[in-house]
Amino acid sequence: MSPPFDDLSGSVRPEIPALFVREWARLAGPGSHWSGSQRVEIAASARAARQGSPPEQWSLPSSALQAASLLGATPARASRSWAESTIADLGPGPYVELVGVVSRTAAVDSFYRAVGSALARFPDPVAGDPSGVVDQAARLGAAWVPMVGGSSIVGALSAVPPEAEAQEDMHGPLYLTYEQMGDLQFERGLSRPQMELVAARTSALNECFY
Repeated sequence: MSPPFDDLSGSVRPEIPALFVREWARLAGPGSHWSGSQRVEIAASARAARQGSPPEQWSLPSSALQAASLLGATPARASRSWAESTIADLGPGPYVELVGVVSRTAAVDSFYRAVGSALARFPDPVAGDPSGVVDQAARLGAAWVPMVGGSSIVGALSAVPPEAEAQEDMHGPLYLTYEQMGDLQFERGLSRPQMELVAARTSALNECFY
């Protein structure tokens, strides 16, 4: 069941609550490597780490819980050696999917905090088996995970196509579509230079090395 995103209606652009409904539906269902209940648990453990909540009795593998907690609360602590060790335990596909789930959940939570609303309740998991979908063209290059077509932020989740599609879906309403990124004159409330100033400051505060 989707959470009541109606609390955002009338106060933000309508495409944002619509996006969050889609994201919660994706979160609840089985992914490529994790079941719906595991995906919700990944999101919940990441949120708990951000909030400094006491640990719960999770059913996920310890390496997955540690990854969700670190990436959800203190991503600047991630290192190549840590990523390599975690990927060796989980596998590249499950790791990429976990990164996608954690990062998008963090985006939704951050939006709610920014507008002063209580965080949205996580959806009830939907039963079903993971699809096993991966892009066989993904190759390991300069990045920490295999990607399609070379290493880039846009392609960061490309080894698991549904995660890359979800990232692109969220990118437009919360920032710019990939096409709009090429338009330096684009405006939406803020001018493009103002948007980039906010983005750069946010990246610096979050210690984003990119």
